[in-house]
Amino acid sequence: MPPEFWTAAITALVGSGGVGAIIGAVSSRRKDTAQIAAQACDILTDSVIKPLREQVDDQEEQIEHLERQQRKYFALTAYTRSLFHWLQEFCEITDPAFMARHPKPGLPDELRADIAPETVAARDAG
Repeated sequence: MPPEFWTAAITALVGSGGVGAIIGAVSSRRKDTAQIAAQACDILTDSVIKPLREQVDDQEEQIEHLERQQRKYFALTAYTRSLFHWLQEFCEITDPAFMARHPKPGLPDELRADIAPETVAARDAG
């Protein structure tokens, strides 16, 4: 095709808003792409991230519950140990030979980490 044809075609496109239409179409497509990306992010947030956040919240509640239970366990253990040491002293006072006949059981090794070492050493010595 002769160069005059191309010149006339380009002039017609520019003059009739053809370039504007092309730019508009590209711009509209970019907006559609951005809108689709935003929708994809919303779907991802609702279907993946939100359930994960809920799961993390539930796990945090479970951890807090277990920590409260652990504090109760340690308090109960300390109370029980104190009570039995008190009973040991009572038995030694009322019947000095009682401990010889019924020796105090030793603390199992797997529990030593849960019991304060200074408390165990002082009480095991007595």
